Amino acid sequence: MKAHQKLIRERKASEDNDLFGQWWESIDRSIDKAEVKEIDRATCEAIILEYEWLGCMPAVVWHMYGIFFDGHCGGVVCYGPEYSENSGATVRSGKLKGGADWSRYGFEGKMVLLSRGACVHWAHPHAGSKLIRRSMDLLPKKYEVVTATTDWAAGEIGTIYQACGFHYVGAMRKVAYRDGWLINGKLYGSRSLRSKIGCTRWETIKARYPDVQKVKQHSKHRYFAFRGGQLVKKRHSKAINHMIKPYPKRNENINTHSL
Repeated sequence: MKAHQKLIRERKASEDNDLFGQWWESIDRSIDKAEVKEIDRATCEAIILEYEWLGCMPAVVWHMYGIFFDGHCGGVVCYGPEYSENSGATVRSGKLKGGADWSRYGFEGKMVLLSRGACVHWAHPHAGSKLIRRSMDLLPKKYEVVTATTDWAAGEIGTIYQACGFHYVGAMRKVAYRDGWLINGKLYGSRSLRSKIGCTRWETIKARYPDVQKVKQHSKHRYFAFRGGQLVKKRHSKAINHMIKPYPKRNENINTHSL
């Protein structure tokens, strides 16, 4: 199964022509000349909505960056809160069972989630990896732990995170499956659905999307990368060393959603 973004890029490459043909051929797309810099929401949103699987921006965004070729934006990433980080105190108090407590790894208060990212079809093949690595360098120093998740329903195995040297820990949920909602051929999790319509109440979802189907889907799989000095990165890496797994490969039998 191809990743959703690859399918979109292939389609756009065949459709995105004007009277002069493939207009992007005149752009200097040398990866060594590409510039990564902070961008505004409008620039980020334009590419995310067109190329990204969820088709929407996150509910909360802290930092956004783009990679530019000859003045043209060829890809974007955005970072925001790792929402489960807020549950740590509640978990420790005993009020929440089965939630994440990142303090046990020394991550609490130091995390940021790479929540969305996409490159346009004409960008250099290494645009994504340069964008992620350089944008991580530009993040505020307080973020020592960068995490990202992949959704196998979108054909994502995390190839870009593997190329960037992230650590793969797989699905961290004790429950192997979670609820998903299939809407117009696209699968949404609870967080993305709340971002889209504000809640996960069945009556509200059904009223807006009469053909919606509720399905069971695999829990998302997680990657980690660390920032800071060598001692800091070594300490954080050691904290999850027992969880690190071999990278998944696309030729493995990866199911998409309902089982």
